[in-house]
Amino acid sequence: MSIPLMRLFPIALDLTGRRALVIGGDGEAPYTVERLLSAGARVSVIAPGQVDGSIERASREGLLELHQRAFADDDLAGAAIVFLAPGDDALSRRLHRELADAGRLVCTLDRPEVSNFVNPSVVAASGLTMSFSSHGVSPGTIRRIREDLGALFSDPRFARYIEALRRLRESLPRGAERAARMRQATLGFGVEARLRFPAWLERGDEP
Repeated sequence: MSIPLMRLFPIALDLTGRRALVIGGDGEAPYTVERLLSAGARVSVIAPGQVDGSIERASREGLLELHQRAFADDDLAGAAIVFLAPGDDALSRRLHRELADAGRLVCTLDRPEVSNFVNPSVVAASGLTMSFSSHGVSPGTIRRIREDLGALFSDPRFARYIEALRRLRESLPRGAERAARMRQATLGFGVEARLRFPAWLERGDEP
């Protein structure tokens, strides 16, 4: 059996009610905080420097804890997952070494070399969740994929399609009949897509 190699094993974590620590308050941190809150995590942000307005608003609304001070090791207590904004290389290296060795999850955003997992880009639209990662090679490309697919699957017809499938699934008992009816209901569905590339690639040049 030929098994394709993957550097990372994709999983989805249930963080409902679990504490998530984010060190840093700008750059990619606001997007990460938004996703953690959407996942039901209890978010704590430690931000010694600039703090994005969305994080400040979420703090005022009681959606997260915001501490505008330097990180202390005691902040790690009870954290199921830890994210760091890039910038403090010494702290990223130390926490990666210590937490990874202890079997805990730590990620410096856009720095896979000091992370034991990556923070993939996510599209959530019409009941569908998709994640993408270039393993840190090109966050800009992944961001464009997220935006384009988010627009595609925001089609209200797709939302009606998924809702109809949900109702069908719930109306049938588990077993072979349900599996067959669900397969039948998806016949005719498909995605038609076309890739578009920068002019330098089409010319055979380097960027």
